Amino acid sequence: MHFEDISSFFDMAGYGLYVWLSFGAAALSLLVLWLDSLFSKRTLLTQVLSEQARQARIKAAAEQSSNGETV
Repeated sequence: MHFEDISSFFDMAGYGLYVWLSFGAAALSLLVLWLDSLFSKRTLLTQVLSEQARQARIKAAAEQSSNGETV
């Protein structure tokens, strides 16, 4: 497409409002999706690390009890 000036580019032959609102809605949706993924990843990583620590504590306790040691 060829536009005479920047104003006609933003106007988009009268459809600018719809075009720019759709671009904005898409950009906002992608931003929200990215942020949700980022926070979910952090939460999941924290849960995995705490579960690994729990499993290590259980294993250590089991080894101590099998060796006859008291806690």
